[in-house]
Amino acid sequence: DLGSTRYAPLGQINAANFKNLEVAWRFKTESLGPRPEYQFESTPLMVKGKMYTTAGSRRAVVCLDALTGELLWVHSENEGQRGMNSPRLLSGHGVAYWTDGKEERIIYVTPGYRMVALDAKTGSLVPGFGKAGIVDLKQDDDQEIDLINGDVGLHSTPIVAKNVVIVGAAHLSGDVPKTHLNVKGYARGFDVKTGKRLWIFHTIPKPGEFGYNTWENDSASKSGNTGVWGQISVDEELGL
Repeated sequence: DLGSTRYAPLGQINAANFKNLEVAWRFKTESLGPRPEYQFESTPLMVKGKMYTTAGSRRAVVCLDALTGELLWVHSENEGQRGMNSPRLLSGHGVAYWTDGKEERIIYVTPGYRMVALDAKTGSLVPGFGKAGIVDLKQDDDQEIDLINGDVGLHSTPIVAKNVVIVGAAHLSGDVPKTHLNVKGYARGFDVKTGKRLWIFHTIPKPGEFGYNTWENDSASKSGNTGVWGQISVDEELGL
């Protein structure tokens, strides 16, 4: 849910009947990319009997029949060197879902740090979102980022609150940046219908912004990283 809750008091499967569970179906992801996935961490979404998830080493999106496991559609972006040079490779943590009651969209972030909007029913790119269904997250980020080699990406899913898609940023996991001028990991909000940027939060405050004076020696122009790499939580009531 929007609070990124990790617990639900479900009782259909319990200690008494767990031993009776049987595998209903399997879906193999090894052909979804140039090599098999070795760090599959996606959390699928199940909506109206369909299961949506990212899968494979190229982070394809698949839609499966939740009852039978049948593949209904698949979408994959081959980003070439941009995708291969990403600090956040492989299948990632999944997708986001949005609907206004009529239209249904699946939104996810590619290894190359591009946000993609798909028609949940067909897997087709949504033409009115960004440029032909894609928003380049390395652009319109209040900084210059190398589109091929820039050290920024995202494993976590976007989160949709009302009609705003919120996206964080991540850098190379467990590594020390090569320079203090590394890419800054800002957080941004986008219009879920058009992909237009609505706001940006500078995790390292710029001059005139709250908290700037707590960063010494002009850190705002030098320091990098500080990305929101985990799953974001939202309180829609408070707008936070």
